[in-house]
Amino acid sequence: MGETSTRETQAQVCHRCLMRLETSAGGVDLPRRIRATLAARGEAVRVELTGCLGWCPVGRVSVQLRRAGELSDVVLLDPARDGAELLTHLPCPSTETP
Repeated sequence: MGETSTRETQAQVCHRCLMRLETSAGGVDLPRRIRATLAARGEAVRVELTGCLGWCPVGRVSVQLRRAGELSDVVLLDPARDGAELLTHLPCPSTETP
């Protein structure tokens, strides 16, 4: 198996939320857009579909982020957006210099 980066961000996306959305709502490609948004920030990103995260928002998708072992709160993401609002929920963006 590959080595896991300490800078890797994991995004757990509720599969149930995605399945409840209308096709036109943009949920089908939401995992790809989440990955692209976080990768553009320089993070190694893994997006996984998961079971219920305890929130069942109408018209939104529950997402939880993990970075460096820290979990964010559950984010209720608008599937029509590009995922940029996830960046504000990442635990303490790194200010380390290599």
